[in-house]
Amino acid sequence: MAMQLHGGCGYSKEFVVERLYRDAPLMMIGEGTNDILRTLSATSLTQGKGTIG
Repeated sequence: MAMQLHGGCGYSKEFVVERLYRDAPLMMIGEGTNDILRTLSATSLTQGKGTIG
């Protein structure tokens, strides 16, 4: 939505939006499916565990 709001300026390196848009794929979980790891993370957090896994 931020890229749509900024339009062509969103692709310019002068704006933070460009970096966030470029870095977004790197923030995804690499191993396993995202749904399984989200469920595992949520379960661990709700059970009060200090570590996940």
